[in-house]
Amino acid sequence: MTYASILVAVEDGEESDSRLELACDLAIAFDSLLIGLSVGSIAPPLYDPLAGGAMVGELLTLYRDMAEADVERARLRFAEIAADRAVETEWRGGVGYPAEFLSRAARAADLVIVGGRNRHAPDHAPGVADVLMGCGRPVLVTPPTRVRSPIGNPALVAWKDCREARHALAGALPLLQRASGVTLFSVRAAEEQESADGEMAEVVRYLARHDIHAEPVLALAGQEPAGRQILDEAVAREAGLIVAGAYGHARLREWALGGVTRSLIADSTVCLALAH
Repeated sequence: MTYASILVAVEDGEESDSRLELACDLAIAFDSLLIGLSVGSIAPPLYDPLAGGAMVGELLTLYRDMAEADVERARLRFAEIAADRAVETEWRGGVGYPAEFLSRAARAADLVIVGGRNRHAPDHAPGVADVLMGCGRPVLVTPPTRVRSPIGNPALVAWKDCREARHALAGALPLLQRASGVTLFSVRAAEEQESADGEMAEVVRYLARHDIHAEPVLALAGQEPAGRQILDEAVAREAGLIVAGAYGHARLREWALGGVTRSLIADSTVCLALAH
């Protein structure tokens, strides 16, 4: 299996360069078309009631010019890094709301790559949550500082038998096929342990049919949140990738009370393959 086309969000700065270099690595590994995307956003103009709004039009023009200049800088950086790696590329750029713009552009891609904990999001870069909810594609979320590559290193699948986890697992198959080892990891309450064994055995057989050998590991839910247990297991196994379903609960509940998705995005030092 492969990704025929990969879409990567591009901005200005070292975090974006690191993300773009990873995207080039993946495009080379999968012989993919790499689509770069940058979206400039117009900040709301300052309104002076004494001026009667006379300057609003001029401010909007200024902000649009600044946004278009940001997009052009991103395009030039994308072209420079991709040219050094001899990757086949296309470009998408515009002015608008970043996550919405990217979600529409995702129709041309098999995999979307965005930055997690991105200081530019959501006004000047796509926000992870909005992309996950809107793009309809598997999303690879890169941390600000990447410790290991998702290719050639161990991978951990955070398993829960739900729609989101099944979608994430299917979307990550090409990456899992190129991992040095795969752990199928599930956190369950004591009363769920027996039924979880049979369920995980089915997933292991599913992965085996895709030439992926997975080791099932069943952990007991304890005092630590499940997200923390997943991250600790990934660190212990020196994983370069965590695969997980995203926002199995309502986003408002995750925002207010916390949840696995929020914990992974906030704290992971390795790439996350997520899907909603």
